[in-house]
Amino acid sequence: MRSHYPQFREGAEPGLVPKLGGLPWGLPARLWPVCRECHRAMSHLAQLPADGEAVPLGGGEVLFLFKCEWDSICSFWEHDGGANAAFVVQRDQLTDAPTAPPPDAADGEPALLREIAITGWRADDDGAPPELEEAFYDYQAHSELPEQIAYPHDWASAWRTKSGGVPYWTANGAQQMPAGRLFLQIDNWVDLADGGTAEVANFCSDGTAYVFVDRSQPQPVYSMFINR
Repeated sequence: MRSHYPQFREGAEPGLVPKLGGLPWGLPARLWPVCRECHRAMSHLAQLPADGEAVPLGGGEVLFLFKCEWDSICSFWEHDGGANAAFVVQRDQLTDAPTAPPPDAADGEPALLREIAITGWRADDDGAPPELEEAFYDYQAHSELPEQIAYPHDWASAWRTKSGGVPYWTANGAQQMPAGRLFLQIDNWVDLADGGTAEVANFCSDGTAYVFVDRSQPQPVYSMFINR
């Protein structure tokens, strides 16, 4: 199936550009999510403006991702635990400056994640035949697929962060899924254009963050979870 694979480099230009980490651009302070478990501000994980097939959002929408990075180790891997957040904002609601996180009275500001620019997208086949798509959303059916279909490209890092297609699951398979289908996924480590690698965030050392979208609702609902 068709997926889009991002290219990364260290740092990002100012403005509403696609990136991981750093500070979100123009996010209204009232929308900065707070962890439901520890009640502190989450860390900004990604901002992704609509970009055709690569980031298929509605016109003028921007997807923001956040997760709790405090040492309290809240359940940031759960899609319904309140320790991560995935939501869209219209461009015309954004300001024209980076948004600083709200500080916690006792502990200061949340961790600022490493800023990594997305410089482009490469469209390619993710190795999953379209007729087997449903198997990637069922634990048992996925576990019975031939390994070259369930885990193509020999687990190479460059194929485990992508938009669209079917989930490239971790070795634990298709677990704890919310409603909907894969929108994008971000691996714990990404390859940089200079040949190096960068750790994205705390995804339990070797996990992958999956963002799903449920389009059966009047407005699409986005959710994020982490498997390892």
